[in-house]
Amino acid sequence: MLLGVRRRFDGEEIGDALKDIEGPRNDKPITEPTDDRFGIDPFAKALAASIRKMRAPEGTVIALNGPWGSGKSSAVNLILHHLTDAIENDEIAVVNFACWWFRGEEALALAFFRELYAGLGPSLGDQFRKVLPKIGARLLRAGSVVSAGADLAGARGIGSVAAGTMSWFSDLIHAEDTVEKLHADLTKVLGEQKKRFLIVIDDIDRLSPDEALLIFRLVKSIGRLPNVIYLLVFDRYLAEAIVSERYPSEGPHYLEKMIQAGFDIPEPRQVDLNHELLRQVEAICGSPTEDSLVRFMNVFYDVIAPEIRTPRDLTRLTNALSVTWPGVGSEVDVADFIGVETLRLFRPGLYRAVRGNKERLCGTGDRYGRSGRDQKAEIDALMLGSVDAKEHERLRRALMRLFPRLESVWSNMNYGGDSASQWARQRFVCSSEHFESYFRFSIGDDVLPRREIDALIARASDSEFIKQKLREALTVTRKDGKTKAMLILDELNRYAANVSDEDVEPLLAAIFELGDDLDVESDKAGAFRIGDNQLRIHWLLRRLTLDRFDLATRSALFMAAIKRAALGWLVHFSQSSYQDYHPREGKSPEPEENCLTTELDAEALRHLSLGRLRSASQCGELVNSNPLAYLMFAWRELANDDGAEVKAWTVSKMNDDAAIALFAKAFTSYSWSQGLGMAGLGDRVAKRTTRAGIDSIDKILDKDAFRARVEEVAAKNEQEEAGRVVREFLAAWKRRDENPRD
Repeated sequence: MLLGVRRRFDGEEIGDALKDIEGPRNDKPITEPTDDRFGIDPFAKALAASIRKMRAPEGTVIALNGPWGSGKSSAVNLILHHLTDAIENDEIAVVNFACWWFRGEEALALAFFRELYAGLGPSLGDQFRKVLPKIGARLLRAGSVVSAGADLAGARGIGSVAAGTMSWFSDLIHAEDTVEKLHADLTKVLGEQKKRFLIVIDDIDRLSPDEALLIFRLVKSIGRLPNVIYLLVFDRYLAEAIVSERYPSEGPHYLEKMIQAGFDIPEPRQVDLNHELLRQVEAICGSPTEDSLVRFMNVFYDVIAPEIRTPRDLTRLTNALSVTWPGVGSEVDVADFIGVETLRLFRPGLYRAVRGNKERLCGTGDRYGRSGRDQKAEIDALMLGSVDAKEHERLRRALMRLFPRLESVWSNMNYGGDSASQWARQRFVCSSEHFESYFRFSIGDDVLPRREIDALIARASDSEFIKQKLREALTVTRKDGKTKAMLILDELNRYAANVSDEDVEPLLAAIFELGDDLDVESDKAGAFRIGDNQLRIHWLLRRLTLDRFDLATRSALFMAAIKRAALGWLVHFSQSSYQDYHPREGKSPEPEENCLTTELDAEALRHLSLGRLRSASQCGELVNSNPLAYLMFAWRELANDDGAEVKAWTVSKMNDDAAIALFAKAFTSYSWSQGLGMAGLGDRVAKRTTRAGIDSIDKILDKDAFRARVEEVAAKNEQEEAGRVVREFLAAWKRRDENPRD
């Protein structure tokens, strides 16, 4: 947990910064000082004391200024909290006018007078209840409030409509009831009170421009009244822009004439925002591991924290995380995910550029071999073209944190292939295998869920479990046509270091037993790619053993694991072990530290393989084996009899149509070609060609007899799968006859 980690930042310890973790917060303003994370309460407490101690206020207007999301409503709530005693002691009455509930100037003006009537009436008695409706009606009919705004919109006579709706007073307005007289009567009633009235009008900046101007006109029209204090809450810069547009000659002076005291909401310290964000991140996403903490904090400070400037920014991010994280959190790196989400919310243009350029951002280098510096102008335009130039340097640093490959573009730093493997293991966004998970909020079938790989590692000693999972995976075909088994082998290779020493032998034994079943055609690489499941198993066994066991231990482990191996894999492994010491012509033997087994065990494996081949030829296992052609040539080599044994066996199978079909399939192979075209306009896809692998088959069977039987079986099994296989092989053989060099 982050709570237990001691790393210093911004003069604080992370452990101290992350105590008392709470769950994700919504956008509701706080109401208690204990909820204040951003230093608003001391300001609110001081302003509340000033309001309480203010002598003879006379329509005093206090403005509380701050941009959207700065915590203005929280400040109002805290001010009222610190006035609780005064309210309970009947020293102050509060009228909260939620102006944004009302839409349209008429409704807003009418609601304003209704709220004053309801809030002040119980304290001021009948005289007030008679005067206030009259003054409201006079102002509305005179057009000094609503009409001024309505005229700007091109409408006429609106004030009379609002005045007519004020049916909540009964007395008629007499001729002598001028605005001045009514205002004097209201002043007299209020002046006789010991109580003060605080009229709070919050969220003015949530209104339309005309509605916001109406609020200012209403306050200005009521004028200076004894024992009345207005607390207006809005974005000053936005309000001044509205006034300047409507009244160009007035500009900011319009508000200055009305407001006696204006205060800016204290800006939260960045360290307080950081602390609160870390609290929320741990509540939603959990803590990074000890090993990943330094990188987490690097991404936090370079990518995330600079975008969080107000409490509302923080709330936007944590609210988004509370929705997006649960679906994909276990499959991605927490720092990278929060970093990408930060870009999505606060840098949408940059986010789209990142999302659309996977090939340029993932991995360790350019696929065309260009140096990083050659791409600088291109990457700058692509990633930062829509960003203010003064922010380029910071955002370059942010992008390099997420995509280290960009360090070769912007800071002359390069990474090797091992780094890409490490990034994939950690499921960083810069890993091409995991990039999509950060933008789709789900993982595709090209990624093994972390819970599955964790289960495979945790139960690596359970051979039956491993075999079951691999058998099930062989039945699952992914969108790219490959099996899930290939994906499991790739992930085991990636996480080989996580397998404990004692689990290596049972894990390999399970995989060796399924070795031939795993050698499926669909998992073999196509054009310009290398790899099949046999190679993946080879890579895995070396990653599991070479760096952790000495030769003797390693050799004993393999000899134990190979006991129940599939025939094809047994022969394949024994050949690899033997070639470490006796390589093909022109190659040197492997250094002892790189050998799979001891030389003595390599010889023993050859004898074991020959015995298994002879037994398999008698019981029918050999002819049905997956790597049949390979096994027949291996038998010839292991028997060291110039092919006498294997030829005798193939002769015995020549009258068996099923065996002929299996031989044809074994000698059918595929190659891939892709035209380069003219002027660089090469083929976009590769073409598969079926080939008859007849080179050297006369060393293991009678070639002419086999050709005759292939033609015979092809002619009489038209509707059967075996016939299709034989015909495909025969067609490839005939093409070979016509063009031996092809």
